[in-house]
Amino acid sequence: LADDSQEIYARGFRPPRPEDGWTVANLVNNCRNARPIASLLRRRLGGAASPAVGPEGLGVEYLEAADLDAVTEAVNARLVDLIEVDERDARQILVATFTTAVRSHLRVQLGLVRWEDRGEGAVACENVHRVKGLEADTVILAAAGGEVADHLLYVGVSRAVSHLIVVGPEGVGIRLGLRG
Repeated sequence: LADDSQEIYARGFRPPRPEDGWTVANLVNNCRNARPIASLLRRRLGGAASPAVGPEGLGVEYLEAADLDAVTEAVNARLVDLIEVDERDARQILVATFTTAVRSHLRVQLGLVRWEDRGEGAVACENVHRVKGLEADTVILAAAGGEVADHLLYVGVSRAVSHLIVVGPEGVGIRLGLRG
């Protein structure tokens, strides 16, 4: 299976052709993400439509944060709410970033771990390049300044199954239609 919208690396991949004996089919429905997340992907990033009947999920949130300190503070506050108040399983929460520098900063400041090291009470933090193909019930997508390419936004948003929380500058919120 391949999703052209998730091409992060230019490695020269070409989809197999029917002439070579492969069966080619287009998936017309997004079956990974709950309706609000699938709808965001469809409206803003060219994703597939959500099925007519599907889970509603827990929704999409946007928290504006203009710089790395504000991103760190917002991610920390949301993690406390999710784990301590909502009693969510920390292993089902992923903090995804767009740069290694932001990922490393959040790991150090908030005690987050690599995807492979998540365990009881541990929240994973990775950049979107590293979690392509993976998913979590709740994803906190953290951007600290600068423009984010559409294909990276697509990969980051589409990791969330039920609940997406976008933390970042106003431009990201506007790009995703979460900030007017």
